[in-house]
Formats: sequence, structure tokens, C-alpha cells
Amino acid sequence: MYVQVTDLSKTIRKKPVLRDVNVGFEQGEIHAVVGPNGSGKTMLLRAICGFIRPDQGGVTIGGKPVEFNRKLPESVGVIIENPGFVLSETGMGNLTYLAGINHAFDREETDRLLTIFNLRDHADEKVKSYSLGMRQKLAIVQALMEHQRLVLLDEPTNGLDEDSVSVFLEEMRHQREHGTTIIIASHHSDELDQIADRFYQIADGQLHKARD
Repeated sequence: MYVQVTDLSKTIRKKPVLRDVNVGFEQGEIHAVVGPNGSGKTMLLRAICGFIRPDQGGVTIGGKPVEFNRKLPESVGVIIENPGFVLSETGMGNLTYLAGINHAFDREETDRLLTIFNLRDHADEKVKSYSLGMRQKLAIVQALMEHQRLVLLDEPTNGLDEDSVSVFLEEMRHQREHGTTIIIASHHSDELDQIADRFYQIADGQLHKARD
């Protein structure tokens, strides 16, 4: 199993946010984690990224353990909560800086993604001038531009119009064809019905497989 979550539990301010989560995510598939706000889906993604320290259990990626606040075993593309862009910099400036951290800037792939999400003509504009939807699309580009093998997306279609949602869904299919493992947390099950290989439901920090 490419991503393995084992006996994972986490309590924050005396409230259990993850309860004995056991799940494996196969490589090269799109996995949908569906649940309402506050159900634990964001915390699950944060745990997979090593952004929180579990009270018990753990996560492995490619058989290697994920450690709290340490470099991940593999490159992971992430959207969790609000994208942290430098608003006074341009869209391209932000992407260049973020990709440069891992020395993985691929101009051709970045231009492809900017083009399909209709951002290419805005790449040299400052992010503070972007609409909410444009910032969300820039976040999607950032999560995909380094050819990451694993991509974790939390409510990725927030702020997107209908056409942009269609572009996003088609890009997810494209990524899957190239072997990317994608985990999407969302409350929009109707959108994920169109692309997901496997469905999971989460409520009160407990995860259950809904269907394949």
C-alpha cells in the first residue's frame, strides 16, 4: 500500500478529531474522503503530511514513516486550508519561489497548468489582485507543477466557477493517467463521483470505506 494510515488518533483541546483511523491508499488512484465541516478530513490530510503529531498510530508513504514536522519521504503536492502565497509577489514569482525550494521548477509543465486554468495571462500580476477563484487555481497549479507522485487536496474546488471545476476534474484524470496518487477531501461528493476510484466517508473523526 502506497500510503498507509494505521491506528491513527488525535485529540485537540480534549476533542477527538481522529479516532483509530486505519486506511490504505493505493498508488495511481483518486481517493475521495467525503464529510461535513469538522468531520476530521482536513486533520487526516494534515496527519499524512506530518503537520500534526498523532496521539497514537502513524502514517507511512512508500513504506517510509512520516515524522511530525520533518521532511516527507517523498515530494507531496498539497492544498490544505488557505494557500499561503506572498500577496505582494506575482503569481509566477510565487510559483518559482516554491518550486525552487525543492529545485524542481519545470517551466513547461507550469505553463501548461497556468494555461489550462486560464491564469497564463495573469501570471505576472500580483496575487493580491487575484480573485478568490484565481488564488484557488494558482494553489492547484502549485500542488501539481513539480510532478509530485502524491497529491493531497483539501476542498480544491472552493471558489471555482463551473467551467473551472470541469477543468480541474479533467486535470485529475490526466494526473491519474500519469500515475499520480491523489487524495481529495471534500463535501462535494457529486463532483468526486465523476473521477474517484475509491470513496471514504468520515464523521466525528472516524473513517469508513463507502464504496469502490
